[in-house]
Amino acid sequence: MNKKKAFTLAEVLITLGIIGIVAAMTLPTLVAKYKKIETVTKLKKFYTVMSQATNIAIAQNGPMENWDGFTSHHNGAETEKWFDKYLKPYLKITNKWIDRDDETGEELLFVSFSDGSIMSLTNWAASTPDIDEDTGSDNNHTIDNYNGLIHVNYYTNAKATKKENRKNCVNKFAFLFYNPIKKQYAFFPYAFTANTPEKYNREFFMNEAKKNDSGGQYCSIIIMYDGWEIKDDYPFKF
Repeated sequence: MNKKKAFTLAEVLITLGIIGIVAAMTLPTLVAKYKKIETVTKLKKFYTVMSQATNIAIAQNGPMENWDGFTSHHNGAETEKWFDKYLKPYLKITNKWIDRDDETGEELLFVSFSDGSIMSLTNWAASTPDIDEDTGSDNNHTIDNYNGLIHVNYYTNAKATKKENRKNCVNKFAFLFYNPIKKQYAFFPYAFTANTPEKYNREFFMNEAKKNDSGGQYCSIIIMYDGWEIKDDYPFKF
């Protein structure tokens, strides 16, 4: 009689154990890689859609510095009115609402998109400059006589709008309707203090993003600077 060769139960269990160990070691890396790709895809799409809408609005209404201004900081009603007039006609949104931060008292306009992502808009406004004596910067953002700046935060999913689920530079990214190096009003990744050619570079953006008080404001510009890719030295973990 011919004897048939087969794996013993112990050999099968050992093999399965090895496969499990390898999977446990590689799965987190694969998940993180997938999240990075998904995040960059959404981020690039958002930037493209918002840039196109802003450019159309500028073509229809003239330069942004001539658009309607604001009477006070973080004014949700005025921000919504500004958004409805200038940008809403050129965007496909599913909902919008105003929310108030109980801690800061700031009002933000939230706008949701069909892919589940959300953006918030909040305004700065001032009729006169507030010049910092040490830096010479205008704390009220009355740059080029434009009455205020619109700050935009982009959340890759609805959960990220809640503080307990929010992680700067991972599911929340900052944009601004102003480019400091070009001194131009349009839609750009946030880079407000990079206002000279010497500062407008990747090293400066990385250092700013790492600061605890930055709120993750420079991550969008880093990713765009890197060709819409999250490099290995990106300082925030997914």
